[in-house]
Amino acid sequence: LDASARPDPGMRGSARNGPRPAARGGRARASALLAFFLALALFVPGARAWGFGSPDPPDERAIEDRFAEDFEAPIYRASQLSMDTAADLEIERKATAAKARLAQRRRANINAPPLFEWRYEGVGIAFVVAYVLNYLKGNAANRQIARAFETAFLSCDESEGDEVKEDGRAVFGSEFTEVGKLAPSDPTYAANARVKKTARLSREAPYEYKCWATGRRFLTGALVTLRLRKRHDLFRVLYEFRNPAMAEKDEVIVECFFRDGIVAPGFCFALGATEAMLALEKSPLGAKDVARLCEKCVGPKDAAGRRRLSKELVLKAESAELGADVIVDEALETLFSERAYDAKKTSVGAFFKTAQCLVFGEDGGSGTLSAPKVTGVVADAFDKVKRGDGEAEKAESAKKDASAGETPSHVGALRFVFALPSSAAAGAETYRSGLGELVAFIPKLVDVVARVRLSDAQKDKARAARKRVEDEDFRKKLKSSAKEHASARLDAKLEKMSDKEKQRWREKQAKKQTRKAGGRTMIRKG
Repeated sequence: LDASARPDPGMRGSARNGPRPAARGGRARASALLAFFLALALFVPGARAWGFGSPDPPDERAIEDRFAEDFEAPIYRASQLSMDTAADLEIERKATAAKARLAQRRRANINAPPLFEWRYEGVGIAFVVAYVLNYLKGNAANRQIARAFETAFLSCDESEGDEVKEDGRAVFGSEFTEVGKLAPSDPTYAANARVKKTARLSREAPYEYKCWATGRRFLTGALVTLRLRKRHDLFRVLYEFRNPAMAEKDEVIVECFFRDGIVAPGFCFALGATEAMLALEKSPLGAKDVARLCEKCVGPKDAAGRRRLSKELVLKAESAELGADVIVDEALETLFSERAYDAKKTSVGAFFKTAQCLVFGEDGGSGTLSAPKVTGVVADAFDKVKRGDGEAEKAESAKKDASAGETPSHVGALRFVFALPSSAAAGAETYRSGLGELVAFIPKLVDVVARVRLSDAQKDKARAARKRVEDEDFRKKLKSSAKEHASARLDAKLEKMSDKEKQRWREKQAKKQTRKAGGRTMIRKG
């Protein structure tokens, strides 16, 4: 054999002997099995993805529920019950908290008024109705009082007989030419003929009525004012019900204006009850004249040694001579003497308040009248009183008097204040029985004052008293003005200072005040 065809001695037997047929067939089978398993591995996931193969595994929650049903342990049951109880308790806690918040809101808003509640609207409507009804009732009551006074004293004249003079019903009709004549500017002058004939009082307000009378010697005119309670005002009625001591009283004021030259400085005097005089001295009408110029007068006694003036009355005049001239007159003695005043306590004593003489003018010293602003039927007449018969003529006469060296004329007034019966339902007869003698006393006192003549000593005393009052007022005004200027300068000085400088200044002032207030101290032993 050829050497190249010999087998290698180092090789194994199979290799030496050459390939076997059976070995070649086994390798093919191994490759086929490997390909089959590989194809199977690839085919099974794809079949499952397309829905082929085994069914879906059961749900885990279902498995747990089935396990709980079949094998429910005591610990699991206890935990489940505790969870249900906790949920119920949470729900109950929330409901309790909601109820507590609702109760708190109700307690907070228990006093808050609701937006729309019928009882508040009802109270408001009831109050408006009560105010209107009270206004109508009070206005009617005041009208009734004014009508009764007009019937008692203003509607009668002298032609009705001599017996009417005894109770004063014809005083205004007989003493004055015109009583309550309507002015042409009044709208009722030509609108209603009945009102023009019968109306005497002019209604200025629900609580105030006025009447103008003119045409008498010594007088330019007389103004009668009824100043009544404010019965129409519900608030005032409630206030007077709560404070009876502050309740107003019905009164009539009669102001008689003298002509120029009838009175002069030195004629001021006032007569009245003690309480009324105290109130007059505090009022603007008497704070200067009565309180500062007049002095208390007693006057001479009568032939029997009795006082000509009752102890319950007070007379203050600028001079003792003027007080004596007024007291000794028969008109005052028949009403205000000690015996007569005690006998007429129910008439004169109950309704008389004050009678005051005022002086106006350059040297008069008195303020304005009690009723400087009027309307209606007395407007034109009152303006004439304030202006005089003519402004131009009065100015010319004043210039002539000044050039001639004469004393300028003065205007004065007698002011009477009488109380009215307290009952609003009182009739004309009640007014005549209570006020008749006082109304008849008005023209008598006018004549007494007009006939008085002052002596030179009285005039000099009056001028000196007025000069003293003017000096006191000037010094008082100067002192108050100096205080105001000093305060203004101090404020200007403090504005320029800084905060520290202001603090040092205040401390310095405090030390000064301490030294002034300290002074010397005395120590007592024992």
